[in-house]
Amino acid sequence: MKVAKLQALVATLALAALPPLAHAFSDCPADHVTDGYTCTEQTGAGKTGGFFRVTFPSDWDGDLVIVNHGFDLNDLHRRPHETCSHHVGTTCEQDSDCGPGRFCNEISYLGLDEVLLPMGKAVAAGTYTDSGWATFHSAKDIKDIIKYVTKNSGFGDQLKRVIVTGFSGGGAVTADATLKLKIDGAVPLCAAAAGGLTTWDVAHEVRLVYDYVCNDVPGAKFLYPSDTGQPNSDNSSSDAIGVAVKVDACFGGILSAPDPQQAARYAKFQELTQFTGDAAHGGSAVNVASAIGFPVLGLGDMVWDDKRLKGKRIGFNDTLDYTGLGNDPMLAADYDANVERLTAGKGRKLLRKAFWPDFTKGFGKKVAYPILSMAGANDWLVVPEFNRVYDDALTAGGKAHVQTWIETYGHCVFSEQEVTALFTKYFEWLGPVGGPYGPPPTEADISNACLALPGGVAGDTCNFDLAFTANAVFDRIPPRADWPAAAKAP
Repeated sequence: MKVAKLQALVATLALAALPPLAHAFSDCPADHVTDGYTCTEQTGAGKTGGFFRVTFPSDWDGDLVIVNHGFDLNDLHRRPHETCSHHVGTTCEQDSDCGPGRFCNEISYLGLDEVLLPMGKAVAAGTYTDSGWATFHSAKDIKDIIKYVTKNSGFGDQLKRVIVTGFSGGGAVTADATLKLKIDGAVPLCAAAAGGLTTWDVAHEVRLVYDYVCNDVPGAKFLYPSDTGQPNSDNSSSDAIGVAVKVDACFGGILSAPDPQQAARYAKFQELTQFTGDAAHGGSAVNVASAIGFPVLGLGDMVWDDKRLKGKRIGFNDTLDYTGLGNDPMLAADYDANVERLTAGKGRKLLRKAFWPDFTKGFGKKVAYPILSMAGANDWLVVPEFNRVYDDALTAGGKAHVQTWIETYGHCVFSEQEVTALFTKYFEWLGPVGGPYGPPPTEADISNACLALPGGVAGDTCNFDLAFTANAVFDRIPPRADWPAAAKAP
């Protein structure tokens, strides 16, 4: 049990975006091949260090869907498709080809090839120039894929539209692409789409609460400043284990059952953060350790990178009033009096520049295609409020968009039926090349499409929550003055 929980944490921090869809190292889904179709797979490299993979079905209709993976701190994943982790020049098809303790790197389509290739769509996926929070340069990585398909693939004359999608951090990459790239559609999935400032301020608040609750506990304190994070090694596994050990010292539940003091500390943490990753839905201690990993390891990866925040910190809470936090006024007042206070760091301007959701001006104002989003109503990592910010920004810009919600606990927990229904209805909305667009689907339309699929069962593989409405971010933590308009209280 201890080993399993540590492995789960490491996997979550390494790549926090894998939906539970089956995928394998194959050019074409097996059921597509039996229908008499074939697929052509190609690989390439971008100008700034990213690598990519593209698969074209023989019945390609001209739509290219670019799939963006989630948060990943392991630099060994930033290498060509089907090359070994220990040596980029060694090709492979499975982990055993690379030897003990090594892996065969897959640039994964995250299971969406199983959904999209049978629809006649080409799919592509890539690594990013950056590890971790990739929106600083990911738009350039996407442009490299589009340029390759257009000029070097041999299929460029067939390309008609580019649709961008992705899970979690890849959802943020997708949202960022809508603000920076000339594309034809977007499907953000469980997207950390609130912008650089809002997203990382929420993560930083989790760290501040942890420090308030745990800093006096032996073995629980982190050594690096809360608003710079911890510099990371090339492989995040050992760092993730270190995070887990510290969180376990404060709250228990990973290496051992929590004692009464640990349970009381976790109750404080949960009250102040309104953290939803409870023990009944995936294991609170592992989920908390994963959440803490982002402002410790994820923030450190970004802050100490000379191509991103360049050592400039992100903190800013010296003017905030925390007395309305949570539902325990006495605890909130004590937190307000004792939380670490930080003036605005210079890294905030760089975060704003990297990802700022605003569709009322600039490139975002020109967006004229449909955007269909799906997220978890109880996601404990990419909280629903992140999607609310993006949704509000789209509304302020008068954009055509629909937000759907899945009633499941956990991060990016979607079934194959839910994803299939979503993309089916999205392409119906997108309509034929050249237009016109079809009518936008309602959430009920997508839910009904899910139930009509083989294996579509309400409350099992089809969990659309038609009544859910996300709160505003400022209901969870106090807003900062420099947040995007969509993230601030009206």
